[in-house]
Amino acid sequence: MKKRKIIIYSSISVIILINLLALYFFIKKPVRISLPKSGEEKRVIVLKDVKYSGERHGVVDWEIKAQVAKKHIDTPTIEIEVIEGKYKPKADSFVNFNGNKGIIDTQEEKGTVEDVIIDYKNAYRLKSKYMDFDFKNGITTTEAPIDIQGEKLSLKGIGLIAKTDEEMVRIKKDISGFVQTDKGRFKFQSDSFMYMLKENQFVLSGRVVMKSENLNLLCDKVTVKVKDNQIDMATADGNVRLISKGSIAKGDKAVYYFKDDIVTLTGSPKLVKDNAEMEGNAIRYDMKRGKFSVNMPKVRIQRQ
Repeated sequence: MKKRKIIIYSSISVIILINLLALYFFIKKPVRISLPKSGEEKRVIVLKDVKYSGERHGVVDWEIKAQVAKKHIDTPTIEIEVIEGKYKPKADSFVNFNGNKGIIDTQEEKGTVEDVIIDYKNAYRLKSKYMDFDFKNGITTTEAPIDIQGEKLSLKGIGLIAKTDEEMVRIKKDISGFVQTDKGRFKFQSDSFMYMLKENQFVLSGRVVMKSENLNLLCDKVTVKVKDNQIDMATADGNVRLISKGSIAKGDKAVYYFKDDIVTLTGSPKLVKDNAEMEGNAIRYDMKRGKFSVNMPKVRIQRQ
């Protein structure tokens, strides 16, 4: 009986001790405090599958879609990811573009898109590391390398500026590429490149070099006109040199009509080969035959 009382008292003591310990730890239990959100988190709202657009004269002239957008509450700035966009440089055409990520200012209608691919009329595709867009003023720029690929024209260079109002695109420097025609492929190099949409022509300027299978052309500027999606003619100006099979023709201006496959050189033209020099009113180069002819020639032989 005595042992039984001892066991009962011992059990009661253990229960009381456990309750006291539980009460102690309950009172001393550390409280989990939620960390305050940073100021940046409070100012940003994350949105999915969003669309932004701008108008000119009541007509939508640009539109950007993004899978993810981070809207800054206290500014008009929006960070966007996985981007598709449309830009309307003229009433009858849209330029499609997409990119990896970017940032736009909805108030100023300006933005930057990274890893850009621009598709123009399904005829040309332009790639660049980034592109700055000013939709309100219709200006697109970059200082990054440019790569343009098309059925008729392929080109690489550095830096770009495009102006909607002037319907002009200029690539700033280090131009190289080729133009494909019915007569063959012409490689070219120049300091700068300009494409004028209204006139449907492009201009190579500054230390221009164009090469075909039979002819090398050097000059200060080449203007190429396009008609019915085909290259119609090319005009070379300033310090023109035509080089073929050891002959060099010099003049101020050369015109190449692709249909005729004839290059005509004017402006005090001269033809030099070996130790002979011929002057005339005009010098013609037959692209098919690879031969020069001089109109009303005057020959001068240089003595060795």
